[in-house]
Amino acid sequence: MFLPANTMNKKIMLIDDEEPIRRVIGGILSRSGYEVILSGDGAEALEQLHTVTPDLIILDMHMPRMDGLAFLRKLREKKITTAPVLMVTGSTDPELKAETYKLGVYDFINKPEQTEVMLKRIENGLKIGEMIHFNEFIKVELMMAKKLQTYLYPPVTIETDNVIIHSMTKPLSDIGGDLFDYIEFRDGRLIFFIADVSGHSISAALYTAIVKMVFRWAIKQADTPAKIVEIMNREISGNIPLESFVTMFCGLIDFSRSQLSYCNGGHPPPLLFSRGAIHELEGSDPFLGPIKDAVFHDFSCGITSGDHICLFTDGVVDMKKDDRSGQQLLREIMGKDDINPEEKFALLKEAIGGDTSAKMDDDRTLMMVCVK
Repeated sequence: MFLPANTMNKKIMLIDDEEPIRRVIGGILSRSGYEVILSGDGAEALEQLHTVTPDLIILDMHMPRMDGLAFLRKLREKKITTAPVLMVTGSTDPELKAETYKLGVYDFINKPEQTEVMLKRIENGLKIGEMIHFNEFIKVELMMAKKLQTYLYPPVTIETDNVIIHSMTKPLSDIGGDLFDYIEFRDGRLIFFIADVSGHSISAALYTAIVKMVFRWAIKQADTPAKIVEIMNREISGNIPLESFVTMFCGLIDFSRSQLSYCNGGHPPPLLFSRGAIHELEGSDPFLGPIKDAVFHDFSCGITSGDHICLFTDGVVDMKKDDRSGQQLLREIMGKDDINPEEKFALLKEAIGGDTSAKMDDDRTLMMVCVK
């Protein structure tokens, strides 16, 4: 007797109106280590599926009360089970087979069929079932990771006595690796950052959570962007894989001194609009993560009422729209001196995230800090 591997605790529902067939096939399955659930027709099987969860269904095509096609349609309509279905039929009608494939049947066996062939096709079906279950598990994990990220992001718009901050993020998939945050200190200073964690999906969601947690901890230990990024780098180096890294721009505005100080850890340089002109915030240090003892530096510039800073991730820089690069779009819109910062942000948001037909290759995140 051919015994397929990994039959332990696997449940197979056998649906056939002929009692002798149920007895013979059921006996073969039981001796092969499967738990067998017997049904006389599709209607009986639908009732049983309210209380049992098979790993695979063997379904006869021709039955008097509810045939195989009707049963398959009910399964699909009600979404009762995701168990793979192996159809039993003696028909060679290609249209009938095509219809059953559309309804989710993965393979056929004849009546009668060689035992070894039947068991092998059952084993193949169980492997398909395991992939389906894994896919459902991943969907749940993605949903939970997406929910986690909603807690990581601050409000998309915030207004204080000194600034208005606008932000948006558009992940490549359900969840992404971009992150931003901002905090107003009691003395009125504002600290903010934008970061891009390498990778996508669940791992990126986990790493973004680590980055935000470390940022909130680091600002309690240091009061300059370079020191904050340095502390974050040391912590991140030991908590994400060696092949992963984080790019990050961290800025601190001291309104009493009209000064912006900042540190750039390998991130695309933001654009500052001041006194009718665009300035790129120059100065860059290494990525966060690969080098634990990397050195980071503070840079600074003046900032005054009406100035606004546009921060973005490389998914924005690398995008293409109407034969223009993301960098060109940013400079074109940021350079408009006849509209206010809020209008600029609305245009940027539409250009970056509004076109759903444009192909995305990376997460896109945008943040604008507008000094009142």
